[in-house]
Amino acid sequence: MARGGLIIFDYLLDESEDMHSLLLADNNTLLVGGLQNHVLEIDLNTVQETQKYAVETPGVTIMRQTNRFFFCGHTSGKVSLRDLRSFKVEHEFDAFSGSLSDFDVHGNLLAACGFSSRLTGLACDRFLKVYDLRMMRAITPLQVHVDPAFLRFIPTYTSRLAIISQSGQCQFCEPTGLANPADIFHVNPVGPLLMTFDVSASKQALAFGDSEGCVHLWTDSPEPSFNPYSRETEFALPCLVDSLPALDWSQDLLPLSLIPVPLTTDALLSDWPAANSAPAPRRAPPVDAEILRTMKKVGFIGYAPNPRTRLRNQIPYRLKESDHEFDNFSQVTESPTGREEEPLHTVSKKYRKVTIKYSKLGLEDFDFKHYNKTLFAGLEPHIPNAYCNCMIQVLYFLEPVRCLIQNHLCQKEFCLACELGFLFHMLDLSRGDPCQGSNFLRAFRTIPEASALGLILADSDEASGKGSLARLIQRWNRFILTQLHQDMQELEVPQAYRGAGGSFCSSGDSIIGQLFSCEMENCSLCRCGSETVRASSTLLFTLSYPEGSICGIPCTWVGRLPQITCNTTEGFGGDCA
Repeated sequence: MARGGLIIFDYLLDESEDMHSLLLADNNTLLVGGLQNHVLEIDLNTVQETQKYAVETPGVTIMRQTNRFFFCGHTSGKVSLRDLRSFKVEHEFDAFSGSLSDFDVHGNLLAACGFSSRLTGLACDRFLKVYDLRMMRAITPLQVHVDPAFLRFIPTYTSRLAIISQSGQCQFCEPTGLANPADIFHVNPVGPLLMTFDVSASKQALAFGDSEGCVHLWTDSPEPSFNPYSRETEFALPCLVDSLPALDWSQDLLPLSLIPVPLTTDALLSDWPAANSAPAPRRAPPVDAEILRTMKKVGFIGYAPNPRTRLRNQIPYRLKESDHEFDNFSQVTESPTGREEEPLHTVSKKYRKVTIKYSKLGLEDFDFKHYNKTLFAGLEPHIPNAYCNCMIQVLYFLEPVRCLIQNHLCQKEFCLACELGFLFHMLDLSRGDPCQGSNFLRAFRTIPEASALGLILADSDEASGKGSLARLIQRWNRFILTQLHQDMQELEVPQAYRGAGGSFCSSGDSIIGQLFSCEMENCSLCRCGSETVRASSTLLFTLSYPEGSICGIPCTWVGRLPQITCNTTEGFGGDCA
């Protein structure tokens, strides 16, 4: 039986009945004895009987082992000492005239308790027989004050003996001394009798088993150690029958898959015959021509902006080749508040965009204190690709990121981390005056990955408001975090940009990765049963709202969080495609 309670194997003994004793001789050998004239040796690796030793005195009910002998206790009251290799009798002690109840061995001492013959039959003998294994003879017997049924050595400080009676009395004494009645303790069993007793391997716990199936545990400390090298206990699995839901058979649409069944290779009753079905795989729809036209390749990876002709993460399959109702799709506003009202609405004067009118004196002729009475500086929006000003200020107010960027300095001509550090330094010294991020945006435009991801807008696109700023700033945030993560790494070989899929991978780690990264697992499960798990890290999760919020269903950010971090994508596997 395993540690968790599972049965590893069953072994049926053909010639043996009334087996009473087991002894684990080593990790792979088990000795089995009983009311027969032989003892069996079983190999636990092959689960086969390897030896069969003949026993002159039948009835082996107790077996012990030391580094010198096998000790066998017989129903006739004798204790035989046998060789470890040949199992032959070396010595024999005639302990009791009636029957043997229990014995234990420690060091050079053997102590036994049992029954003696009286005029009226067998009676429990209150004298423990103690033998010296060095001289192979009996020494002075030990008289106890209880009826001994079980005994064990507890060699903690001295070789003390624990003598237990079936009525629940427990006495501790030295095997070579006198028993003191003050050393008697009482166990309160649930049943009328104690049926078994044992001591842990560490000698820190005593276990008593009664006739009602209860175990009484005695320890010398609140947190005892039961074994010298303890491992965590493996409990049995809970019963699945109690946790299964109840099915209402009156509902026709109730799925039967609510109750799991074991995986089998046999045919199911619900399987259709092969003649009544045919495989109809769905062909992958062709890539939009607009995507192919605007795609820019960087190495072997192509980048293209989203043409907005399809819903997010949805590809319709044509039921009829002649229908073209799926050709054009109206765009759906990403924010749930914008779906309930018109996207164009009047902005109050307080929140309108302020147009700065420059004169011959430049910025000195404009009163910025009229609009900003604080010491927090802003960024000028009248430069190309200024849509990222909001996220630059977010990174500035993250103190670990700001301190890290301002302490970064390298020899690269166009380094985003260096330019961002200079911009943060300007914001520290501006005292409320606006700053201009031209140097940072110039270094930003020189990175080819930014152009491939469509992060660099032309002047006409930015003026006309073409494109979704919400999706654009998400792509920019993913790009800047990955770029800063790579710039902060001190690697000999520079890593390729991996920001298109939202994950990064490198041989080292940076403070950006420690602050923003999140470990995740990509699990690929095929219908054939093959499963592949790949661990990766991501710096950003894309926040998207479900379509159900159109109907007035409230959608909170906390409720949306599990769907953002755990999502499923169906596709074709490499083995079964």
